[in-house]
Amino acid sequence: MPHPNRPLLFLDYDGTLSPIVDDPAQARPHPDVPALLASLAERHRVVIVSGRGIAKLTHFLPGVRVQAVGLHGAEEGALGEEPAPSAALQAVAEPLAALKASVPALEGVMVEDKGATFAVHYRNARDEAAAHEALRAWASDVPEGLHAVWGKKVLELRPRDLSKGTAVVRIAAENPALTPVYIGDDTTDEDAFQALDASSGEREPVTVKVGEGETAARYRVPGVDDVVTYLRGFL
Repeated sequence: MPHPNRPLLFLDYDGTLSPIVDDPAQARPHPDVPALLASLAERHRVVIVSGRGIAKLTHFLPGVRVQAVGLHGAEEGALGEEPAPSAALQAVAEPLAALKASVPALEGVMVEDKGATFAVHYRNARDEAAAHEALRAWASDVPEGLHAVWGKKVLELRPRDLSKGTAVVRIAAENPALTPVYIGDDTTDEDAFQALDASSGEREPVTVKVGEGETAARYRVPGVDDVVTYLRGFL
């Protein structure tokens, strides 16, 4: 895969900088990632792009000072700082709270509180297929302004007009001299792959899918170890 001389590094967290685990609260980064991010940030623009909130990313990466986009574009700021929720997220705060209270009570299904929003994980459900169908029925009629987003055995609700794709395209437009490099593993990262491709001008983006599955990314690596090896090439 290419290493542009002047990259704008967009990095997903779960499944990209951290291995996927059964309990999202235990999603520690790859051992080399904190020091690697610090070194990269001394040379290049680095932005972590995640469905997690910025406060949780800071918890996992204490002392790392890079920019971040959290909650699928609803938060933006630096790790270690308190971000303000976007106006779009504030506008759907009440329906989100009501939905959180109405999540089906299913054995092994866990609700992850993200502060302004939440995620429903069914990786540990006793009957995964039944849990998926129950959650699909529950999310089939979400209030106007919200959009149900399915990831790797997780369901999240986000403001309809926000996504990782809208966030990274805007940041890339603010940095026209840099070549976007986006690395991610989940369905929500496909929004970013597609949006960067659609908005690319003279600087063709480098989009990298981590793991298996269909993708709009131009390149693919097997896992987190390979992401770390690739990122070292920018040093």
